[in-house]
Amino acid sequence: MENIFKPRTAVIPLVACGLLLLSACVTTAPKAPSIEERAIARWESLFAGEFTRAYEYLSPGYRSSVTAEQYEQSVLQKRIKWVSARYIESECTETSCKVKINIGYTASHALAGVETFHGRGNVEETWLQLNGQWYLVPAR
Repeated sequence: MENIFKPRTAVIPLVACGLLLLSACVTTAPKAPSIEERAIARWESLFAGEFTRAYEYLSPGYRSSVTAEQYEQSVLQKRIKWVSARYIESECTETSCKVKINIGYTASHALAGVETFHGRGNVEETWLQLNGQWYLVPAR
């Protein structure tokens, strides 16, 4: 009687099972938010009036010289209220990015005879990556 079990044909299913078991053991580190996600999340914090949360997106260097309360006051003193943000593009190196965002805004009493003005404009932001996290470097 011929031997139906051939060692070579048994190797393929064993290797496949081994690879399947190994793939189950692989863990993935949580993905850090992209520059686009970070930039839009900061703007969304500003829209929501969550200035403390928006402050956390600012670079550690900026935060070492401006308190959260000072930052909030500087935002509240503006006659502009931001209402929307749309990511356009970014140009990045390993540790820095220039990010373009299209901002929708409302300006109160900005023009004579016009109580409220609605507009859109592009802004360019500078972001730095420190310890794997992106931070905005505010323009002074």
